[in-house]
Amino acid sequence: MINALIQTAYPQALAKLIHSTRDIHYAEEFLQMAVEQALIDWPDEQPNNPVAWLVRVAQNRFIDFYRRQKKQISLESLAEVEVQPDLSEQALLLSYNDDLLRLIFTCCHPSLNQQTQIILALKHVLGLNVSQIANALLLNKKTAEQRLTRAKQKISANNIQYQIPAKENWPERLDGVLKTIYLLFNEGYFATDDMQLIRQDLCKEAIRLARLLQSCIKGDPEVIGLLALLLQSDARSPARVDNSNQMVLLADQNRTLWKKTAIQEGNSLVEKALRLGKGTPYAIQAAIASVHNSATDEADTDWRQIYLLYTQLLQRDNNPVIQLNAAIALAKSGEFDRAIDKILSLEAQLASYRHYHTSLAGLYFEQQSWVVARQYYLLAISKAQGKREKTFILQRISECELHIRG
Repeated sequence: MINALIQTAYPQALAKLIHSTRDIHYAEEFLQMAVEQALIDWPDEQPNNPVAWLVRVAQNRFIDFYRRQKKQISLESLAEVEVQPDLSEQALLLSYNDDLLRLIFTCCHPSLNQQTQIILALKHVLGLNVSQIANALLLNKKTAEQRLTRAKQKISANNIQYQIPAKENWPERLDGVLKTIYLLFNEGYFATDDMQLIRQDLCKEAIRLARLLQSCIKGDPEVIGLLALLLQSDARSPARVDNSNQMVLLADQNRTLWKKTAIQEGNSLVEKALRLGKGTPYAIQAAIASVHNSATDEADTDWRQIYLLYTQLLQRDNNPVIQLNAAIALAKSGEFDRAIDKILSLEAQLASYRHYHTSLAGLYFEQQSWVVARQYYLLAISKAQGKREKTFILQRISECELHIRG
């Protein structure tokens, strides 16, 4: 409970501190001190305004540091503490979206490569640790850590401003901003927290940020496409967890529980995005989700249409995860052997991707090839994240073994 409260308050607090200290390194350092104090104090008494509490504690630590440093370095080398920001509940609510958007745009500065932008944004906006970020981006932990450190150093050294850039400069940052919002949603949709399978707070925040971007940037097919994709995906949330709090695969979900209003809005946005952009990546992904959501059940799914949409997506973003998803759609459309060959050819590229072996296992499970399915589930168990995912895989292994024994 306390950890979730801190994670929710962290981005707002960091945004306020960057504004007052004018240094992302100092802001993060002193906010971390405030978080450590919160872990001690909050179990006994939670503040009414967690953001304001974190900002005040962090600023007090910064001011103490500033006063100590006065005797050792010139005043010009350390930024003056600006006027205290308004930390009332009303002011925080009014500035909430704007602050988060400023933080994302700051992280996605064009002087940083896009992957580094996203690493920085995931750390600050999501509060993910380095291991989680490395897993999300298929990097090793050391690489992610090094890139994060270099990015913060570059922001400080080059005095990168904490602000939404002028409108003419949005395009050079927009891809990174969109990817950050997309990954924010994914962390909510596939939560790494063992306590919950779905973090609705993160999903809602991602959708809210996508809506905010759409209100700022009119008629952009990728912005519209991202919002459509998030709505189509979120529509399935009520059916993704069973009464035992275990995950339910798409094929087994009770589709009457899906959010019909979100699907309808998503469908409308998909059509608009495709009309404006003639097939931008997020719009195509939203169209794929729309095909899934239009089917009355798994058997009614138009897998051939989904495969064709993935081939369009691959023309724009030929990465191995999309190749894997395309191959799965190909298998489900009836070309199983061809699809398996494609998936096996991706093994070297996706060795660390936790869904690679479960995807293979699932296809063989559907074919009732129990021995091979069990083999791939056993490979998948070591890469599973969280108790629920491991529980699901262990259940599948047991089912395979039951069939093997006859």
